[in-house]
Amino acid sequence: MSPNISANTHSDPADGEGDPLLTLYDDTMRRNGNVAGCAREQTAHVSRYTTSTGSQRYIMWHDFAPESAGHVVETELSSVAGNAKVLMWKLYAHDVAHEALRTALLARGFSENDHYTLMACTVDTLSERLSAMKVDAAESPLDVRELTTPQSLDAYQEIWDDVWPGAPNKRYVDDYRDRLVRRDPGIVFFAGFAGTGVDAEPVTSGYMFHHPGAPFALLCGGTTKAKWRRQHAYTAMLAARTRSALGRGASFLAVEASAASRPILERVGFVPLSTLAFYEKHIDEPLRHAPLLNR
Repeated sequence: MSPNISANTHSDPADGEGDPLLTLYDDTMRRNGNVAGCAREQTAHVSRYTTSTGSQRYIMWHDFAPESAGHVVETELSSVAGNAKVLMWKLYAHDVAHEALRTALLARGFSENDHYTLMACTVDTLSERLSAMKVDAAESPLDVRELTTPQSLDAYQEIWDDVWPGAPNKRYVDDYRDRLVRRDPGIVFFAGFAGTGVDAEPVTSGYMFHHPGAPFALLCGGTTKAKWRRQHAYTAMLAARTRSALGRGASFLAVEASAASRPILERVGFVPLSTLAFYEKHIDEPLRHAPLLNR
């Protein structure tokens, strides 16, 4: 049963205060989330999520007074050393101590990555709108497939190296291969191919985080090779993941949308909840051990 919350009523995405859907997202996806392939640690001030490979640690949620920002960042830098190679802090516009934390992160050598808009929609609404648009396999020029083996993620490596040359794509792909090896139920991978059979060219990607029983499914990794854009590839991948979310019993879909994706998502029913940016710092100390996953 879906929670009695509508994605059509929301507050200004600049602050998000008092929005019940955003409150649900913060609680189930940030503070107390079950992130595929990650071990969660809860402290008095933050929620940490560390990948099983030790490739990176995410700080997904925090709660402290502005004057404590510098101390908390120093504590997290000390904690991550030897446990992960990258510390990634996700900072949302509606978070407490936002400006103080941003200042503390930048002062300690974190790089500020692109800004995104957190958007959400009910699964039922999106399913209905995509059906009305007749977005299905017959309408798409692509063969959309679920990727279920570590080797099948070679498709992601090819797509991402084409779209983002020089980015740490291998780091992410290797993490995702590990999640397939572990048969993690909290993530599902899709890709769209031009042509059929073993010679088909992978041209678009999109995956979905959804812990069984959780209200939200988070759609990520939606990207397409340049020559295949404006041919409904993004929408076809959106439709595939919506069908998967519907079958898994999710109530809401969320996306951390780029400026290019936001208009597409608004047309099919997504609404903005907040904005966010990623702050990233590479850690020089070698890993002491691979973290254990929560079971």
